[in-house]
Amino acid sequence: MEKKEIIIFSTLAIAVSSLICFIAYQLDNPGISILSVFTPAIVALVMTAATTGKKGLTELFVKQTSKKMALKWLLLSLFGIPAIALLAMLTSLDFDASRFHLRTTQLLPQVVVIILIAIGEEYGWRGYILPRLMKKVNVLYASIILGLIWGFWHFPAYLIGAGVPLQMDFYVFLSWVVLGTLFMSWLYYYTKSVLTSILAHVSANAAFNYLVILPEFTGNTNTFWWLIGYMSVLMMIVYTVGRKDLVKG
Repeated sequence: MEKKEIIIFSTLAIAVSSLICFIAYQLDNPGISILSVFTPAIVALVMTAATTGKKGLTELFVKQTSKKMALKWLLLSLFGIPAIALLAMLTSLDFDASRFHLRTTQLLPQVVVIILIAIGEEYGWRGYILPRLMKKVNVLYASIILGLIWGFWHFPAYLIGAGVPLQMDFYVFLSWVVLGTLFMSWLYYYTKSVLTSILAHVSANAAFNYLVILPEFTGNTNTFWWLIGYMSVLMMIVYTVGRKDLVKG
């Protein structure tokens, strides 16, 4: 049952997102593609309502959000990726703090958009599909599979130059998405809360918006490669230390 749901969900999410991006391309209005960020949550809502009804919707949108958890997981969700991003940025600046600056200090509408993106995606990726993947395979494999699905879900927007970092080969972006998935799956495994994923998604996008990391702001991919390198090391440590839980089976 889980396998069928995973396939149907992934197909629908990618297909609807592709349709929205195609419409945006045909109308020569890339901004329309922002609507695709809601497709994972909408597909999850429809499929849950069709299979488990009100009980399933309550589990997906309420119980997975309001779970109690240790403070450390909230702190990791909020500051984990931004800390790594800051380290990557400082590394590229040779740790010369005098050269550090924010890309922007504007809060609105960026913060609102960042929050809506996270909510629109996470109830689908972490709320719906990740638990089903973890019933079939361990957290490591589930993360890699989900990371690839999530990454290629971005591809239609990438083709029309919207919704993903510019001036970057897609495989580089895909590598980051898989690493980000490993990070958020780690949080989800120990909390069973979509809230941690929403916060991590918000904090990651905020880091990309406010720190000078992406190649369209730096002029090259050096800083982003540092980010990928540091994140890779962290995830290798996390999944090695937690191998009995995260890599079991």
